[in-house]
Amino acid sequence: MSRPVPLSPESPEFKGISALNIIYEAGLDNESRPILVLAACNLPNPDTINYDLILADEFVENDYVLVFFSSPAQFRPPWMWLLKAYRALDRKYKKNLKALYVLHLNRTYRIIFDLANKITSPKFARKLHYLSTLQELFGTVNLSSKFIPKDVIDFDTNLPPIQPPSRWGSSQQLPVKSDPNKQKALPSLAFGVTLDHLARLEDCEQQAAYIPKLVQQIIEHLKVHGLEKEGLFRKSPASDELSKVKNTLNRGEPVDLTQHDINVSASLLKVFFKELPNPLISLQLCSDIGKFPDPDQISDDDIKRVKDILQKAYEGKSKEFNILQYFFGFLGIVVKNVEKNRMTSHNLAVVFTPNLIRDTNMTTSAIPSTQQEAMANAALYMKQINEGIGLVQFLITNNERVFG
Repeated sequence: MSRPVPLSPESPEFKGISALNIIYEAGLDNESRPILVLAACNLPNPDTINYDLILADEFVENDYVLVFFSSPAQFRPPWMWLLKAYRALDRKYKKNLKALYVLHLNRTYRIIFDLANKITSPKFARKLHYLSTLQELFGTVNLSSKFIPKDVIDFDTNLPPIQPPSRWGSSQQLPVKSDPNKQKALPSLAFGVTLDHLARLEDCEQQAAYIPKLVQQIIEHLKVHGLEKEGLFRKSPASDELSKVKNTLNRGEPVDLTQHDINVSASLLKVFFKELPNPLISLQLCSDIGKFPDPDQISDDDIKRVKDILQKAYEGKSKEFNILQYFFGFLGIVVKNVEKNRMTSHNLAVVFTPNLIRDTNMTTSAIPSTQQEAMANAALYMKQINEGIGLVQFLITNNERVFG
């Protein structure tokens, strides 16, 4: 039997498989890593689609987490194909896959996955976690239910009550994280609060060019220690280390960033923008600015048009505009070191756009009423992100002309 030829993105077969929405992007997790969703309910009939073609050489360049909805499924792939897919996932994506959450896996396929754990590397096996219900998923991954297929929600609703196991670990069910005796968290002093609130905390409300001290600390640290780091902003630090540093900053305690991996600082910057109550760049601004010509065809008129729109959009929002100018000036410096860090303006735009531009209505309470609505939500999200990437890349490339 001949080996399937990897499909070109321009081929009808590739577009046909993509249209099935077998795998799609669905926002960011709490550490600002993209969430990919793989839905078994969207798997096609194996009699009409060669499943090997689904394993096309599509490379995921940034760190990410994968959520696999294993049930319900009208068509289930052969177990040998599952082992092949599992090994391919490990071989091709193990450097970037940070966690694999498998939901609603039946006993037979659980055995297959456990067998695959013995075949693949133990390091990859530690990334695999089984979950029994959507409630457990929501307690673990910040995934909006608007991206979850209706068939999965219906399946979960009809499940009988499940008693969590007494112990758990890698490749075991994750319990819902709740502790009735835990003290209520103190108000944050760094992340998840408005720029106005931070200015009040720092007694800088009247400062004309206010930039939060945390953002200044992170960016100045990255300027000194991170500009030559290959893949800066693409790689994630250890989750425990990131969480510890973030919690310390939220308590208002000092942190020496030089004592931590440079990826901690890079991730903290992404998380800061992601957790702002209001996105730094609105969807309306992206819509108002529209599409851009090719980078080498940007004219003075294009620059003036964008500057005029920005001035109107940020009227009365001096803090937001100040941090926008400061941040994109920094990204311009990152790009000037592209020969060493490999971060082009496009690469940076891909990484930061989901953190800077987001739908404020993206909540876990918005449950789609139909399968088509869930898929439409995913398609709309990607459309907004793609439009945003164009704007963010433009601002990086032309930061001196726009903000100068």
